[in-house]
Amino acid sequence: MTRLVIVTCGLLLTSTVYAQSAADATHIHSIGTNRTVPKVAEQCGMSLITPALKSVSDKTIGFGCTSSYKDGGQAVMEMDFQYDPNFDPRGGDNISFVVEDIGIDRKLAAGGDSVFHLKPGEKLATLTPDSAYKESNCGDPVTKTDITPIHGSNWHGWIAEETFAKPHGRCKPAKEYTSRYRCIHVMVGNNKMTAQLDGVCLQRKRELSLENGFSYDLFMDMLSTLRLREE
Repeated sequence: MTRLVIVTCGLLLTSTVYAQSAADATHIHSIGTNRTVPKVAEQCGMSLITPALKSVSDKTIGFGCTSSYKDGGQAVMEMDFQYDPNFDPRGGDNISFVVEDIGIDRKLAAGGDSVFHLKPGEKLATLTPDSAYKESNCGDPVTKTDITPIHGSNWHGWIAEETFAKPHGRCKPAKEYTSRYRCIHVMVGNNKMTAQLDGVCLQRKRELSLENGFSYDLFMDMLSTLRLREE
């Protein structure tokens, strides 16, 4: 099936990470939020405000950090949100950012493990083949990739969403490859830093619970609070 790439620059997500309605904000406030632990923010070079939800281990979710982004290194800022102990993870139980002390323009130009590619003279990046999901566990191909520019307090970048073909035959696709989920990739940065999330599938329906996965809307709320340590 021919793969169709669609550039999304609509009102819902134009050049900013959109804000939720006042009612949604009230609901989010009702479950509480937590800021990234200062030690983690310093080590990984970025901070976020996360919803105070509990995972399968009855622990409140939050980001941890391994390694360091400084001196040419790569820090991994990761948050597990597994709720179902029987869930076979395929990119749907954690959110993981790789953070580096390299400006986003230099990262794009260098290629390598960059999640997105930007051709000279163009303003809209494309998802690299190595980062794309390509197909579901049933072999149903990606039929559409939406790319949207985003920006926050001291960063800019892109978010890509892949849509899979409807399943055929007797194979039952994993839930994250169905229309109930949204599979995304993110790359953000500024002149000094870059952070990349190379694939996670999030629940399409807005829910203030982890029972069916992490909600895409909650992720976007969280992403809007992201702040890079250097600029």
